Amino acid sequence: MDSARHEAGIAFLVGQKRVEVVQAYYLMSLYPTPARRWEDDRSWIYLGQGIRVAMDMNLHHPNTAMPRSELHAREMLNRTRAWLNIFNLDRSLGSQYGKMAMINNVDYVASHSHEWWSSSEYNIPNFDIHLCAYTAELRVLSGFLMKVYSNPEHPTGLNKVGPYCVTNHVL
Repeated sequence: MDSARHEAGIAFLVGQKRVEVVQAYYLMSLYPTPARRWEDDRSWIYLGQGIRVAMDMNLHHPNTAMPRSELHAREMLNRTRAWLNIFNLDRSLGSQYGKMAMINNVDYVASHSHEWWSSSEYNIPNFDIHLCAYTAELRVLSGFLMKVYSNPEHPTGLNKVGPYCVTNHVL
């Protein structure tokens, strides 16, 4: 965590944009310093910074280049892996705290992750498939929440009519 804080601090002050900075931000968001009050929790700030740096680096766009070497192939996979992790963290923290995700649910890289996990011989066995399955699960959850909170006439957006309403449950 000290290394993550150091990377994030340098990136914030100097403006460096590297995959390691995105990873530092999502680690700091995932494992925040304990806070006495919810208002003092900085998870959302770190997540927002991580998303902003990732988008500035175009991690949300698919890699279309042909890898020049094994190292380049691994770096390309690491970029996608970082984006999927930050995408998942956005949805996970959002569902935990009752907030909407900041990243669009129809993100191209996330919605094509079912193809990505086996796209290279350098994918991490048993990890990348898990990451992509978790991405798919969180996309379904996010889609469901978008339907539940789809009423523009309600202050919170809660949809009280239709198949997704919370009052129309069958016992």
